[in-house]
Amino acid sequence: MGILQLMHLTDTYLPQEGSERRELATVYFLHKFYFIYVGHQTLKTKFSRRLSEIIGLNDESMVLAVFAKKIVTNLKYWSHCAKILTHTLTLLSDLSNSYNSACKLVKIEEVQFMLLNHTNLDFPFLRVGVSVQEMRSRTSYYASLGRLLMVEFDKKKFVKFMIPFTNTFDSVGRYLDQAETPMFQADEAKMCLIGLARDIRGLASSFSSKPSYMMLFDWLYPKYTGILVKGVEIWSHDPQVTTPILKLYEELVQNKSQRLQFGVSSTSGILLFRETSKVICTYGSRILSEEGNIPKDQKYPMRLKGISICFSMMKAALCGNYVNFGVFRLYGDDALESALHTLVKLLLSIPQSDLLVSSVLCV
Repeated sequence: MGILQLMHLTDTYLPQEGSERRELATVYFLHKFYFIYVGHQTLKTKFSRRLSEIIGLNDESMVLAVFAKKIVTNLKYWSHCAKILTHTLTLLSDLSNSYNSACKLVKIEEVQFMLLNHTNLDFPFLRVGVSVQEMRSRTSYYASLGRLLMVEFDKKKFVKFMIPFTNTFDSVGRYLDQAETPMFQADEAKMCLIGLARDIRGLASSFSSKPSYMMLFDWLYPKYTGILVKGVEIWSHDPQVTTPILKLYEELVQNKSQRLQFGVSSTSGILLFRETSKVICTYGSRILSEEGNIPKDQKYPMRLKGISICFSMMKAALCGNYVNFGVFRLYGDDALESALHTLVKLLLSIPQSDLLVSSVLCV
């Protein structure tokens, strides 16, 4: 209980004063506190009474409000510290993974504000100008927000939540359509595209039900999938761009919780695979043409990693049981054949020694 009181005191002096070790210890304590006293059960009666008497936290919702406030504080003031940021996002992920906790969290003021203003918050790792390393946290952040969004999921809330992404995608699309984009605008568009790929991947990973997934897919296709493919085409030499986009597609084709079980008359599965084939072929053709220009010490990040994601993507699509692949030959669509041919070419272009190295690195 003393730590909860101390936490309130130390947060009032941020950002002028702060101790990294103390903050790490506080997040560690909150994690253990959650699993022991909150987690998947109500607060133990005796402890709950003492908590109410000493600190004034009368129920589980009030305790979670303290958690939410600490999470927001850490994301705002401690994003520059990778350890604190990682542990804080892990705590948020654990809270959102519990349905009982998530139901209480979405009613808390700080969490509601986070959901309604998720891109306008003063969280450094959400800014465009930060390093790509810092942007990696965005996937975990939006995966947690996606789970919280699904607690009271409806189309109006989804559309409102996606407005910032819609505006950013439209801006990136305008930059990419220009014949001669100024360098600073091209760099900004690239960073925005990296962030979008990571953000949407986080949401896609948390949308495990068919209705929520279909809302996301209908929003993404066909308006914005072309921008993603064009990004792969333009920055095929830059794994900082291609890897997040390929991982987004890898997530989209995962049929977890049977979210991709479309109706017999639905074309959604076929359209999804056609887009998957398009990104595989675009990436594959570019990588094959640039094979001789890649330094030996950069083969894995610039080439082998992307190829392995393409194979993983294809495996998920083939095993998902949501596409009748005979339709492609019946209607003269070469999406399946082109994807398979591209993957075979990619496989044959990799020396055996590199195959062994990439398999070890992937493990």
